[in-house]
Amino acid sequence: MTAQQRRAPGRPRNTEADRAVLSAALDLIAEAGVEGVSIDQAAKRAGVARTTVYRRYATRDDLAVAALVANEAAVLVSFRVPDQPSPADLVATWSAGLSDPRARTLLRRMMSVPREHPELWAAFRAASGDSGDQGVHDLVVRAQENGQLATDADVEMVQAMLTGAVAVHLTNYPDDVSAEEVAAYFWRVLRTLGFRVTARSRGWF
Repeated sequence: MTAQQRRAPGRPRNTEADRAVLSAALDLIAEAGVEGVSIDQAAKRAGVARTTVYRRYATRDDLAVAALVANEAAVLVSFRVPDQPSPADLVATWSAGLSDPRARTLLRRMMSVPREHPELWAAFRAASGDSGDQGVHDLVVRAQENGQLATDADVEMVQAMLTGAVAVHLTNYPDDVSAEEVAAYFWRVLRTLGFRVTARSRGWF
């Protein structure tokens, strides 16, 4: 049970304050990593009292995990990723996210979390349900079933290489890259991995 679930009944939560606190925490992570997050700094940046944050999150890690989970959920909603995304949906999502400088900075910061804060990372993965990794895995399996990828392709390796392609783009490409340039990069990645990508399957591109 999380700290939020253990919270005693009381006044209805202020959703505007919730958003402000989580946004402030994400900004702090983007600027200085998890080490830069504190209850005091999040409260100051969000323009709320420290007690407002402490009522929601007992520790820095609770706040950081909640901010990262909320950010992942917002990405899925804002890019309208369907329950069963196609390669075109994946490219659309990554091109929209990786063409946003703030999102790129935040993702780069997150790349160090598994190594430097393994317990926090485990809590984040548990809270988010590994939705991102599972979505990519399911996409690869469906691509095989639909004839877009060879049936003997190593699903785990293809998934790892797709995820690795994101890391490569974050470290090797400028932050002012356009969505179209990101999309072109990932279509090249998919073709290189053996996806049978056609103009019809790409749809919008």
